[in-house]
Amino acid sequence: LTKPIALKAIRKMLALKLLRKSFPSNAASLRHLSSFPVPRLFDYETVTSNLSVTDAIDSVENAFAALAKGNVEVPMPMHIGIKESDNSGPGDCHIKSGYVSGTPTFTVKLACVSFYKNIEQTLPPGSGIFIVVSAVTGAPLGIFQENRFMTDLRTGAAGAVAMKYCSNEYQTTVGFIGTGAIARNMAPAAASLP
Repeated sequence: LTKPIALKAIRKMLALKLLRKSFPSNAASLRHLSSFPVPRLFDYETVTSNLSVTDAIDSVENAFAALAKGNVEVPMPMHIGIKESDNSGPGDCHIKSGYVSGTPTFTVKLACVSFYKNIEQTLPPGSGIFIVVSAVTGAPLGIFQENRFMTDLRTGAAGAVAMKYCSNEYQTTVGFIGTGAIARNMAPAAASLP
């Protein structure tokens, strides 16, 4: 065995030993540990064909209202920097989460960005998933492969909600500085306001 493979095998054996010591040896008593159902996977096509900017605006508006009342738990984001080497990167991973008090679920988002070497392989430079988790049991309920779609909808919706509350009926023109993802998503969100 090569050294890295041997080290992996040793780590796995140690982890299994630790698990055996931590839990009863009776297999029946461990059955409860694996009883959560498999979370539902929503692929990119399902996500993009079932969510709209209107859905996002309503959700963001409700979330901002809960935040204003102090009913939202939003921990600091986690960042993992992936340095370029023969085996990795360059790239970045951001992990964010949030919970609205009293609701039955919370969400964790994992977004990978700046993996620019992917372009050489005709892959996007970033990806993302949302994991919706039961706030009752802690079990993952759904995994949404969104690849920035939900993120961009949310960003556009936040701008639309700000326009709704910070403008008046006499303002008929809006301008966006820049032409990137934010402007591309704020324009349709703004246009969808009544």
